[in-house]
Amino acid sequence: MKENMTRWFRYTAEDVKAAQAELDELAEQGWELAELGIFTASFHRAEKPRRCWVEPARWTSIRRKDEQARTDYLALCDEAGWDLLDEEGGLFYFQAQPDTNPVPIQTDGSLEWETVLKKSLWNQAYTFFYFAIYCTAWAVGQYFHDRPRVWEMFFSNGVMLIEFLLLLWLAVNLYLGVRVVRYRRRCRRAAEEGKEIPVPGRRSARLRGAVPLVYTALGLAIALSFLLTFSSQSSSYELGGRLTTERSAFGQSTEYREFSDQGDLWVESYDCKTAWLADVICRDLRTIEGDEDRLHRYFHLHGVVEPLQSDLGYDQAWTYAWNEGNGLIFRQGNRVVRMEAEQLDLTDRAVVDGLLEWLDQAACAAEENMIA
Repeated sequence: MKENMTRWFRYTAEDVKAAQAELDELAEQGWELAELGIFTASFHRAEKPRRCWVEPARWTSIRRKDEQARTDYLALCDEAGWDLLDEEGGLFYFQAQPDTNPVPIQTDGSLEWETVLKKSLWNQAYTFFYFAIYCTAWAVGQYFHDRPRVWEMFFSNGVMLIEFLLLLWLAVNLYLGVRVVRYRRRCRRAAEEGKEIPVPGRRSARLRGAVPLVYTALGLAIALSFLLTFSSQSSSYELGGRLTTERSAFGQSTEYREFSDQGDLWVESYDCKTAWLADVICRDLRTIEGDEDRLHRYFHLHGVVEPLQSDLGYDQAWTYAWNEGNGLIFRQGNRVVRMEAEQLDLTDRAVVDGLLEWLDQAACAAEENMIA
């Protein structure tokens, strides 16, 4: 007969009763808890297994008042016949002293709810909601403060994957927080009705105990996504300017920026696979030209202008000008292009077509070099 075993054993504060139920069941089968690891527990056979008691760890701060309260509480438990075996995952694991059979530390469900579970479960839910709400508020605040070109992420598979993983992380936190709130409500109702504290399902409790592994996997996936972001982008220097191109599931973006004595030139091209994305880009590019803060943020070297709709033979086109140069935004099918130049007339279709032909050839050459 096997004398020792190690098994998955990790529970969090909201699943304390599931941990207690598993330890009681194993004790009935003759297994005594020997040691707790981060995600596992070791047991050994015993003729009379020492019982365990599990409850949320209290007084975890380093304040002197809390440290004293913790010391006094553990001393009372020791006098009652319970040794603190370990503290893991926010839980106290007590074990009966040798050759004793002490009564459970908490025998009154209503008292246990008021003194232990009520605050512990609230702190657990607060932790989940705090991170989720803080990150959401920060992201929304940054959006309204910086007003970034959010649509740019659709031209990078890596960035889209990062955003998806962050949303998944947020969803996990919200799910766990809502679950704690619901369980807390059940505990409160049981205490009010004089019933026993409800025991969570073991399988789901174990899955929740594995959440640190989920967070680790998400963190690694986000790190790998950053590498994907850099590897999918191609940059090179062409004719004194910098050419950048990137391809994703939603299309291809190409940008060329040149600063020279002959005049600055800036060309952006977005080949979209969906009409709605082209609509969003067209609208935002025109909006930027009328917003001084965003113009400076994106290094437009001119003041606020108002793009005027023009008939230049494209599906849609808008032109604008300033003292030193002129700009053009146009859409042809699902392709959106924005140009700004100082020495070129962007209302001349031949000039624009020549720039686009050169840009497409340079982008193809850059992609071939990256693959090679």
